[in-house]
Amino acid sequence: MNVKPIGFRAAAATAAVLAGVLLAGPVAAQSKIAVVEVERLLQESARGQNAVQELTRLRDEKQAELTTRQEQLAALQQQYNDGRLTLAEDRLAELEKQLEDMTIDLRRAQDDANREMQKVQGERFGAIEQAVLPIIAQVGREFGYTAIFNKFQGGLLFAADAADITNLIIERYNAAYPATPAE
Repeated sequence: MNVKPIGFRAAAATAAVLAGVLLAGPVAAQSKIAVVEVERLLQESARGQNAVQELTRLRDEKQAELTTRQEQLAALQQQYNDGRLTLAEDRLAELEKQLEDMTIDLRRAQDDANREMQKVQGERFGAIEQAVLPIIAQVGREFGYTAIFNKFQGGLLFAADAADITNLIIERYNAAYPATPAE
């Protein structure tokens, strides 16, 4: 399941400008820069894994509901097609109305499912983001980083593996926010 973090965009918007400032002039020799792969953080942290499992479970439930509705719609469509030559005009009109109503209901259910998935994803990943930002800031201060970037956002084109502190952030996040069975 490919999930994208909701936040970290405000920092990414200023990343290119900040990188230009940091890498220009005498400050460049003193700059210490790191990157965090947010996607990995969400996939590999204990709470991130729980959030992904919850989203997968919700997606599967919604898909099962939608599949049932699609099968009911297909059965009604087949009934309509089979009865075109044999059913009375009023019964065909009734089936046509049911088909129309069921199609509209299916579209609404699909839209509702998508909205619910986005809402839950935003809530779960937003909570992780809010919890991890202070940890990233603490690591930045502790190790003397001038800047820490989201590895794959904000125009970053290259980062040496040595600059990637994702594992450290995941370890600290898991220690500070262990997953509980209720999650």
